[in-house]
Amino acid sequence: MTANNYKTAVILARVSSKSQDEEGYSLDSQLKLLRSYCQKNELVPIKEFRIAETASKIQSRKIFHEMLEYVNKNNIYHITVEKTDRLTRNLRDAVDIDDWLLGDGERMLHAVKEGFRLNRVSRSDVKFMWTIQLAVAKKYTDNLREEAMKGWAEKLSQGWLPAVPPPGYKTITYNGKRIHVPDPETSFLMKKAFEMYLDPSHSISSVAVELDRLGLRTRKGRPYAKSHLQRILNNPFYIGINRFDGKDYPGAQETFISKQLFNQVQEKMHAGRPISYFKHNRPLKNLIRCEDCNTVVTWQKQKGKYYGVCKRRNEKCKDYKMLKEDEVEAAIQKQLDDLVSPCEEVIDWLCSTVHARYENTLREQRELIGSLDAQINRLNRMEEMLYDDKLAGEITKEKYDEKRKVFAEERSSFEQRKLQIAANAETSIEKRIVVLKLSQKASSIYAKRTPEQKRLIISKLFSDLTLSSGALSVKFTNFTEAIAQRAEKSRQLIGGQK
Repeated sequence: MTANNYKTAVILARVSSKSQDEEGYSLDSQLKLLRSYCQKNELVPIKEFRIAETASKIQSRKIFHEMLEYVNKNNIYHITVEKTDRLTRNLRDAVDIDDWLLGDGERMLHAVKEGFRLNRVSRSDVKFMWTIQLAVAKKYTDNLREEAMKGWAEKLSQGWLPAVPPPGYKTITYNGKRIHVPDPETSFLMKKAFEMYLDPSHSISSVAVELDRLGLRTRKGRPYAKSHLQRILNNPFYIGINRFDGKDYPGAQETFISKQLFNQVQEKMHAGRPISYFKHNRPLKNLIRCEDCNTVVTWQKQKGKYYGVCKRRNEKCKDYKMLKEDEVEAAIQKQLDDLVSPCEEVIDWLCSTVHARYENTLREQRELIGSLDAQINRLNRMEEMLYDDKLAGEITKEKYDEKRKVFAEERSSFEQRKLQIAANAETSIEKRIVVLKLSQKASSIYAKRTPEQKRLIISKLFSDLTLSSGALSVKFTNFTEAIAQRAEKSRQLIGGQK
């Protein structure tokens, strides 16, 4: 090996924060210093590695290990850094550097601003300086984390998450504090995502596709992956719980997902349904439940026809015959036929009745929501004054925490009441009108629709498809039952003609 080979070097520059960049520790300034150092000492920089302030901890360690892999693979003999803490701030990486130095007596670490060169045969005082600089660097990071944890704990105690909020929320500065509030541009899409997932015709994958179609993307502008969306739907932040570092804390954020909706999503997601449910994409998939053993009826193909059967975990179930898909479909079609009114005036009358019945209720609901908002704003103002009293030393921290907890409980109660009211607001009318119109055309379109569309029709018009004592029971919702009764009266009035 020639002498020139022993002069090969790599340069590592790192900026850990924006403040360091502003204080003269920018990547460009470090690279300029290290290049000049290599030139003065007749070192030949083969490659430069950069760790920007935007890099995460994982990314930083990845680049560090890429550098080590590169110097080992290409027989590089010198690593140049500005200071020890630009190279590493943890003892695990320091051990890797020591192992690299011990591998060859010609290898050397250069800490330019600290003025030492470390190799396998360095004097004890040089090695001592290396150890001291490592300890100082580690002390710095430990202290940073300690101070950060204090800030996190205080923020969590006030009901705020010390992290980026999930989709549907944005971060604002309010009274000097960074808090999370619903984002009017995306919150309705996230609520729609929860509601869509509950639809029998949807899965996490199909919801992700629909959100992409509606324009909801990650902060980097990418569609949400299935695994990412699953974590979002599992996040209790949407119902006022801040999950941080494996623990749950009561949150002060405004919520737009009801606990009932959230719990229903969790129940569907974690029901432990076997893969066999998805073996065949049948119209009645996941829609019929056996009352005796409380399991979902799954479908299998035998001799060209589909048959449904529960898990038969109950002794009684074992004696029941399998359901025939065509017979179940016929029963559903019969029910859909019963919904059709032969008189259009009856349907128009029902639409007018729905609007009239809910018009007064809606006005009362809006007034009540306004009153609840006023109560919430009052609590917010009281909490701000309470915080000022704490800062001024007029009340103890214990008293502050006690009163703040009371405010949080009252606010949560008001928010839950708002959600309950909102659930019965304008959308309930719109949904009923949609169901009303669907009931009149479902009979003629059902047989021609895809399995997904059939499941959607069933979910909108029927409340229950159950297997009880081996017999199938198909029930309308209360609203569609009322439609069916009106349709039957219309048929009777015009002599039974449809």
